[in-house]
Amino acid sequence: RRDLLDLGMRNPLLNYRLLRSRGARIQGHTPEEVLNSLAEEEQTAILLPETGPEEGSTGTRRREFHLSTAHPADELDRRLTSTYRLANSFIQEQGVNTLFLALGMLEWADNGASAETRYAPIVLLPVTLERTHPRRSYLLRHTGDDPESNVSLREKLRLEFGIELPELPETDVLDIGGYFDSVAEAVSGLRGWTVDRGRVALGFFSFSKFLMYRDLD
Repeated sequence: RRDLLDLGMRNPLLNYRLLRSRGARIQGHTPEEVLNSLAEEEQTAILLPETGPEEGSTGTRRREFHLSTAHPADELDRRLTSTYRLANSFIQEQGVNTLFLALGMLEWADNGASAETRYAPIVLLPVTLERTHPRRSYLLRHTGDDPESNVSLREKLRLEFGIELPELPETDVLDIGGYFDSVAEAVSGLRGWTVDRGRVALGFFSFSKFLMYRDLD
C-alpha cells in the first residue's frame, strides 16, 4: 500500500515547479476568487496573457471571467496548446483527468536533508481546458468533481514529520481560507514552513494511484 504513494522529490505534489512548456502561473487572483468563480458560480475562465486582453477584443459573457497569467501572449499560447494536448491524451489513453488548478502552496524544507525551499499544492481543483477556435483564447472550466487535498503531502508529513495535516472538510461550500489556517497551524512548529495563500497554478497532478491507496484503507 505504501508503494502506491510517491513521496520522492520528482512528485509535483511535493515539489512543484512550473514546467518549461506546460502549465501556467496565474497572477492577480486569490485562490478564494478562483474557487468561487469556477466551482461555486460555475463560470468559465478565459485565460489571458500578462498584458491582458487584446485591443478590440469583445467583453466577457455573463458566465465568463478573465483569468490573468504571468506569461507573454506567444508563450502562453504555446504552453496552453501543449497542456491541452497532453491533458486530452491522458483522458483518451488512461481515462483519467490529471489537469488541476493548485490553490495555495505550502513552502517547506526537508528536515535537515536539504536547505532548498520546496512548494507543495494545498488544494487541487480538477479542471478542463478547451478552445473553440484557433484564434481565440483558451477556456478553463471546473469538471464538477470535488476539490482534492494533497494526499502525498499529508502522508509525507505524517510518516516523516509526525504531523497530521487536516483533510478537506465535507461541506457543500469549501472555506478555503479556513483550511489554509488549519494547515498553517499544523506546521507552525517547523521553522521556515509557511502557507502561501495567494499562489495559483495550472498543472498536471496524478491521483490515480491515490484512489487505490484510499480504497485499501
